[in-house]
Amino acid sequence: MSPPLIVASNRGPLTFERARKGELQARRGSGGLVTALSSALIEAEGVWVAAAMSEGDREMVAESKGGRIDHAEGDVSYRLRYLDIPPDIYDGYYNRISNGMLWFAHHYLWDTVTSPSFGPDVEEAWDQYVDVNRRFAQALAEEGDALGRDTAFLIQDYHLSLVPRMLRELIPDALIAHFSHTSIAGPTYFRMLPVRIHDQVLHGMLGADVLGFHSPAWAENFLLSARQLPGARVDLARSRIVTDGREVTVRIHPISVDGRAMREEAATPRVRNLRHALNRWRDNNRLILRVDRLELTKNVVRGFQAYELFLRRNPSWLGRVRFLALLSPSRMELPEYREYTEACLTEARRVNDALGREDWQPIELRLKDDYIGAIAAYGLYDVLFVNPVIDGMNLVAMEGPLLNRRRGVLVLSRNAGAYGRLGRYALPVNPFDVDEMAEALEQAISMPVDERTRRSRGLSRLVLANPPARWVRGQLEDLERAKRRRR
Repeated sequence: MSPPLIVASNRGPLTFERARKGELQARRGSGGLVTALSSALIEAEGVWVAAAMSEGDREMVAESKGGRIDHAEGDVSYRLRYLDIPPDIYDGYYNRISNGMLWFAHHYLWDTVTSPSFGPDVEEAWDQYVDVNRRFAQALAEEGDALGRDTAFLIQDYHLSLVPRMLRELIPDALIAHFSHTSIAGPTYFRMLPVRIHDQVLHGMLGADVLGFHSPAWAENFLLSARQLPGARVDLARSRIVTDGREVTVRIHPISVDGRAMREEAATPRVRNLRHALNRWRDNNRLILRVDRLELTKNVVRGFQAYELFLRRNPSWLGRVRFLALLSPSRMELPEYREYTEACLTEARRVNDALGREDWQPIELRLKDDYIGAIAAYGLYDVLFVNPVIDGMNLVAMEGPLLNRRRGVLVLSRNAGAYGRLGRYALPVNPFDVDEMAEALEQAISMPVDERTRRSRGLSRLVLANPPARWVRGQLEDLERAKRRRR
């Protein structure tokens, strides 16, 4: 039997909402992370600790005992503990530090001529970030006490970078893994953060026994940053760090997607109907597809510019290809994201005004959160355009090839974590080079069918060979090795 397992993440696997009749209903999250961790929790009879994010979540916490919720849906059951964090504290932790600073640092998003500029308000927000991390650590310790010895703690992502150290102080012999789902900044860029924040983030993560990353590049960046901390001895060759008399190992575990669940969804009548409607809209045109959150890292504007350059160089494709951009709003409470959303809309209108015809528009931009629509579109593309400036992994690059029915070609940024796994079957691009991206679009859309077939089959095989359960299993095996080293 698996050892007891406790997962911690900012967002939980369920979101609670009021139904029409007034009762609270649970909506399950999608994606590889929820699938993999939920399956592991069911097997281990563990607990998932997360923040209450919606009003429904907070109402469910108020109606439950200490935020503890037992949820069952078919053959899937969860044991949850949601933390109801005061809105002003959560805002500082989530919007101002997690997304406003750590996300920007790890994704190289600052225009360093003008930003960042840190003032006294950062100290207050950082104290709120520390407060929330401490609440998580205390909740994990309480749940660990209830489950007993040898509990494994899997702490997720940059929101909770201080939790490993705090939990270590509460349970010195705890088995702790922390996984970073984002890219990780190199040491020079990461030093742009205030010293207190820079050092506490690194020290916090080093409270774990095992640190996991999606890509060797992100792991190496962390090791190089940790090497600057007094008292930390970093062995780059063996990917380990000795600090406070303990050994911290650094491991690579690229996450994947739940192929079975996605293919079942793609076969539903609802998705089939959407796919038929998209086929009618496309008509006889080739289809270039992008599916993204409207996130600053996703490089949407340069993507539109590359497509425009492709059309201007290849006018024979005017009226014969469509670019469908399915973009879901993201972090609209931050001004930078509202401005970027408007920039994407403006660029699409500009390209359409410049090159469109009465019966044909080059870009179709659909702005809404539409997972089912994306599942339908994946089946139909000729080219999947994934060009982030930098990305921890990028699951779109895996979802599309798994569901595509047209031997579609993947154009993929070299700066996406997924490139390390999928790059041999993709067309690689420098996401800052509009000229190279335009050339890749031309190559992809004109590629002979036998080459398209070889690449698409290779992509699908690679995705299916790495199911989400393997991602969790690797981390648990790392913790088991860490436990044996202690003996």
